[in-house]
Amino acid sequence: MKVSETQQPTPIVREINPRFRDRLPALMHSVSTIFVAIEPHVQDLEVHLKEFQEYLDFEIEKTKLEISKEAWKNIADRAKLETDSEWLAKLEALRADFKIEAMTAPATLIKSLFKRTREMFGGVSQY
Repeated sequence: MKVSETQQPTPIVREINPRFRDRLPALMHSVSTIFVAIEPHVQDLEVHLKEFQEYLDFEIEKTKLEISKEAWKNIADRAKLETDSEWLAKLEALRADFKIEAMTAPATLIKSLFKRTREMFGGVSQY
């Protein structure tokens, strides 16, 4: 392996607005401080959201089974079928909008943006 293949390219330093350059370390520090405080809570939230999602999936499957059983009866209760179908539609609509990745994405996004910021502007962040 050549030595040049293992070395990281030196970032090109570009001139940025002096006010932004002066303010950037403090901004990054403030965001880092807040992020460090909330990140564990976002991880805890994800655990509870997954549990909720599992229960929601179970209710959807249970309702589908109830609808299927009622539909196969000799004399199906039309009102029950309609009510259960409406309930199923509401459950499925909730499930479609229940995206854990989107609800917990800010933590991942902040980490990614911090990494890119360090790469672009050099050692402005102590995070």
